[in-house]
Amino acid sequence: MNLVFDGPGQPIGLVPHSLIALLPLGVWAYRRFVSKRGSSLAWLLAAVGSLLLLNGIVLWDQLRVRRMDEEGTLQVTRGTVTQSWHIVSRERDWTRSTLSYTTTVSEGFDAGGVRFRWNVGDSFSPATFSNAGEPPLSFPQGTAVEVSWFVDPASQDERRIVRLRMGLPGERATSADAEFAAVIAGFVAALESGNGARLSELMHFPVSLGGHLLGPEQAESLWAALSMPALHTCLQTAVADDVSDGSRRIVCHGVTLVFARTAAGAWRLRELHQGS
Repeated sequence: MNLVFDGPGQPIGLVPHSLIALLPLGVWAYRRFVSKRGSSLAWLLAAVGSLLLLNGIVLWDQLRVRRMDEEGTLQVTRGTVTQSWHIVSRERDWTRSTLSYTTTVSEGFDAGGVRFRWNVGDSFSPATFSNAGEPPLSFPQGTAVEVSWFVDPASQDERRIVRLRMGLPGERATSADAEFAAVIAGFVAALESGNGARLSELMHFPVSLGGHLLGPEQAESLWAALSMPALHTCLQTAVADDVSDGSRRIVCHGVTLVFARTAAGAWRLRELHQGS
């Protein structure tokens, strides 16, 4: 998959719309040095205050996103786009006496059982995705995505996308080759049918469940942890992530499943825990 947006990698600098602060500064300078008239310091203070406020908010946002990325506290969702939308709405601007309208473009997509949405071009800072690039991205159904995100209390607990990778429509994932995909398909089929014997064959005992090692005699605890229809659905389209030790990790609805090869070279479930 290709990296199409990297919020933490966005450069830090002056915000273009903060240049509006130059307006009161220009008025102050014109009166002081051109007209040779006294000019209130209020113009100068307004200019400096506006510049600091506008850039300060953006700087704060960019620095906290970078910190979350460095600390590894961002959530990661992998899957394929199941639906997307692009809605253009026009509403009367009642703050003005003229017949003016405000246009809002709302977009978003569902992937991995998680919904992401935004208004185009509306973001605290360049650190989070709002599809403001040219040309804008589209999200066809079936597109493989990997989304790094966080819930932001400063924006009414909206999910804000910090990093976005996308594949081609219908592309599962570069790491999910035919062999691994077949194992996952068999794993899901065994889960849906409740075939305990087949599930045991797909386990790499002892399996770590939330940090506790479980053997074949404790397999029922594993079945109970995996008996979620939403998890089964997610596994069918989830994107696998290669881990440095050679294993592969899938995250679905806050549940992480780690598959590793046995000594015989077969893929088996080795670890199951909450979180990414």
